[in-house]
Amino acid sequence: MRKFIQLFFLVTLLVAVSVFGPARLAAADTPSAAAAFKSGNYPQALALYRRAEAGGDESEKLKFNLGVTLFKLGRYAEASEYFWQLLPEPQWRDLAEYNLGLVARRQGNQVLAAQHFRRVSERAASPKLQRLAALQLGGTSLEPASEPRPWLAMASINAGLDDNPYAVRNELLGEDAVGEDNFMELFAWGQYRLQGTEADGWRLHGYGFTRRYSELDSLNLGSLSGALSRDSRWAGWALETGAGAELVTLGGEMVSRQLQLIGRAKRDFWGASVQLSYIPAYYAGGDSYTYLDGWRQRFAARVRRQTLGADLGVYYLYDTNDRADLQQAAEDYYSYSPVRHAFGSDVRWRLFSRWELRAGIEYRYSVYDGLNRIADDNGNVLEYERESDRIKTWVSTRYRITPRFSLDGKLLNIDNRENREIYDYDKTELSLGVSFVF
Repeated sequence: MRKFIQLFFLVTLLVAVSVFGPARLAAADTPSAAAAFKSGNYPQALALYRRAEAGGDESEKLKFNLGVTLFKLGRYAEASEYFWQLLPEPQWRDLAEYNLGLVARRQGNQVLAAQHFRRVSERAASPKLQRLAALQLGGTSLEPASEPRPWLAMASINAGLDDNPYAVRNELLGEDAVGEDNFMELFAWGQYRLQGTEADGWRLHGYGFTRRYSELDSLNLGSLSGALSRDSRWAGWALETGAGAELVTLGGEMVSRQLQLIGRAKRDFWGASVQLSYIPAYYAGGDSYTYLDGWRQRFAARVRRQTLGADLGVYYLYDTNDRADLQQAAEDYYSYSPVRHAFGSDVRWRLFSRWELRAGIEYRYSVYDGLNRIADDNGNVLEYERESDRIKTWVSTRYRITPRFSLDGKLLNIDNRENREIYDYDKTELSLGVSFVF
C-alpha cells in the first residue's frame, strides 16, 4: 500500500509539472467567433468556440464565452456548467456568479437567482458589477437590494470514525484500550469587514473548532482563533498582512497559546494562480506543555491551474521550530523542535453543477533538532536523531443541495514511518456531515 501511495504521489507531481509548463496559446476569442457572436449568429459562434475547445484551449476566457453563447441559445443547463467552473477563479468569480443568477432567473428559480445576485452585490470588486447585481436583485420577487453586508460566515458539523485516535502502533495499546472511536466535529468561521472592500480594506476574521470523541475524553480537541487583516494591492499582487492569536486545548486542558503575524501574496501568471505566505508565530504552552514554548515559522508556496476539466494544485510548505523541548530526567531528553518539508498536490473535479469531488496527497519529511536520549532501567543511554516520513492521502466529496447548504464526506489516511519503529503508525478516518454558508 505504501509503495502504491508513493507511486501515485510521483505520478501526480509529474502530471503537475507537465500542467504548469509553458501555457498554450489561447485560440478561444478568434476574430471569426467574436464577429459571429456580435452579429447574433450564436450557432456559428458556438461551433467556432467548440472547435477551439477541442483544439486544447482550456482558458477561463473560452469557458466564459461558451457559457454566454449557450445562454444566448437558451441552453441554460449547459451554460451553468461553464459558469460553475469559473467560480474558483478570483478574476472570474463575480462575473460567473452574476451570469448564474441570470441563468436561474431564466429557469424560473427566483430564490436561487436572488442568492447569486446578493453575493455579487455584496462582494464584487467591481462597483459597476455590484450596481448591476443590486438592480437585478431589486427585480426579483424578494425584498429590494440593500447595502452590501459587511460579514460572511460558514459552519459545519461532521460525525466520523477514527480507527487510531492515539496515533500510535497498536502494539503499544493495552488490552483494554480503545482501538477506535467515534467522533463529532464542529467548525465555524466568519469575517467582518471593518472598512473598505475585498481589494482594499480591513477585516476581522476567525474560527472555532472542536472534536469530541465518544469514549476518549482525554483526546477531545478544541481551538479558537481570531485575527485582524489588511487587504491591499501592490504591483499586481493581492496582499494580506495582519496579526492573530489562537488557543488550543486537549482533554479540557490548555495546550498552547499562539501569537502570529500573517503575510500572504497572490497573483495570476499565464493562467495559473500563485500564492506565497509567511507566518511567524510564538507559542506559550500550558502548565503541562511548557516544552512547547518557543518559535515557529512557516513558509508556503502554492500554485493552482484549471486543466483537463479539473482544478489542479501543487504546494510546498517549510516549517521550522525552536521550542523549549522536554527534559524529563537527568538523562532523558526529547526534542519538540522539528524542521519539516511538505510537498503536496490536490485536484478538484466538478462532476455536475452541484457535485464536487476532491483528492489529494502529501509527503512530509521531518527531522528534529538535537539528539534524543532515553535511559533504560539498567542505566544504558540510547541517543538518536529523530526523523520521520509521513504520507497523507484523502478523498472528499461535496454535494450542494442549494448554493449555501451542502452534504460533505471525507476519507483520510495517514501512514507515518520513523527511524525508530516504535513511533510508526497508520490511521484512517471517515466522516460525513453538512455545511452551511451564511
